[in-house]
Amino acid sequence: MADTGATSVVLSQADAEKLGIDIDGLAYGGEARTANGIVRTSRVRLSDVTLGPITDNRLDAWVNEGPMDGSLLGMDYLRRYRIEIDGDKMILTR
Repeated sequence: MADTGATSVVLSQADAEKLGIDIDGLAYGGEARTANGIVRTSRVRLSDVTLGPITDNRLDAWVNEGPMDGSLLGMDYLRRYRIEIDGDKMILTR
């Protein structure tokens, strides 16, 4: 989910596992302040991220140790795009 309120790209543990990340081997040394309180995080590097026709290589992300319904594309990634809000739509262009 695109989340302009999130600072970083944050992966749920389930999504991290789907990407082949060994979540049991991660060191949760970081912290994030969320609407649900403080959670521990672990920094990872994604080899590539594709959104529509655009692929970016070597993107830093954080795996959240706490429960999440889905992963977030935060502003450290979204700032690569021009963001336009039109009614109930977010339009990303680059």
